[in-house]
Amino acid sequence: MRWLGHASFYLESPAGGRLVTDPYGPQVSPAATVVTADVVTISHEHWDHNYLEGVKGNPEVWRGLSPDGATWEKVDKTCKDVHAYTVPAYHDDAAGAKRGKNAVFVFEIGDLRLAHLGDLGHLLNEDQVRQIGRLDGVMIPVGGYFTIDAGQAWQTVEALKPRVVLPMHYLVPGMQGFPIAGVDEFTAGRANVRRFGEVKVDLRPETLPQETEVWVLAASQPRI
Repeated sequence: MRWLGHASFYLESPAGGRLVTDPYGPQVSPAATVVTADVVTISHEHWDHNYLEGVKGNPEVWRGLSPDGATWEKVDKTCKDVHAYTVPAYHDDAAGAKRGKNAVFVFEIGDLRLAHLGDLGHLLNEDQVRQIGRLDGVMIPVGGYFTIDAGQAWQTVEALKPRVVLPMHYLVPGMQGFPIAGVDEFTAGRANVRRFGEVKVDLRPETLPQETEVWVLAASQPRI
């Protein structure tokens, strides 16, 4: 796995399946990169999450919402050894009245289970937690303003109980016009925080921590 910046991650499965979440373009940050993938997932149809021009390889596009963002699209799909399904959610705490709908993607890759929460804007209810299920890792927004903030993100972590927390959607140098907080508001005063450089991290069930850890990744700029 690599973090490409913003809400975009690059995952490669044991069978070589290549997946990109929520791609963004240079209008968001100069860190935007070009990658090749078999599958692209899009949690919602906002311009900073659905920039397909940066993804090569003629990938399948799995959209959590209809193209106009008005309705949820139920995803239950498989490509190579990657299976994904969606859980409906909202981009705000007013049932979508402010910023619309959002889809949580759950990925099953062998025995590994990951969730990408997209631009989640509210605390998850019990049914959503149940639908998401057991998690080895969660990609979670922490910057606030457009999404849940640091405190709400920690409440979400406590509800989901993943082994690894991968913060995303927070302010980094070079971002343009995003009034969101940096990752330090999320990690301040917390134990079990690991910081990585621009590296690929290996997620395997047998090597993940037994107690929840936060892995702060630096945005990679590979051409994969």
